[in-house]
Amino acid sequence: MTGPASATARTLAAWIVALPTPTPSAVRAAVERAVAGNLVLGLQYVDAAGRGSERVVEPAGLLTAGGHWYLIAWCRARRSGRGFRLDRIAAAAPTGEQAHPRDLAELLRGSVAAAAVQPLAPASPPARDTL
Repeated sequence: MTGPASATARTLAAWIVALPTPTPSAVRAAVERAVAGNLVLGLQYVDAAGRGSERVVEPAGLLTAGGHWYLIAWCRARRSGRGFRLDRIAAAAPTGEQAHPRDLAELLRGSVAAAAVQPLAPASPPARDTL
């Protein structure tokens, strides 16, 4: 991104603070490495009911919503896109295998996060003295 849109995005980014839910630093670091390096990731995940499972996923990106961070990924076990709350990942380790590139917007379509697919158009940022 270049030009005025880039400057607007940088300005807006400087005004946004997201406070993540507590996630063990080793889990967060493993997820970040896998997303940045497009690496397959092995997870030990605990769902909302407290049931544990092991998953092998192909990361597409990260999403924050409702005060939580989610890893959006292609789940090989479920053969579909899934969101994994970072604070429910008990352990994570990149496998070293390159993941198939996944389109984050495509994985989000039809999910509860579908509104995140269409980014808001850049707008003129408010004057700092009005905040």
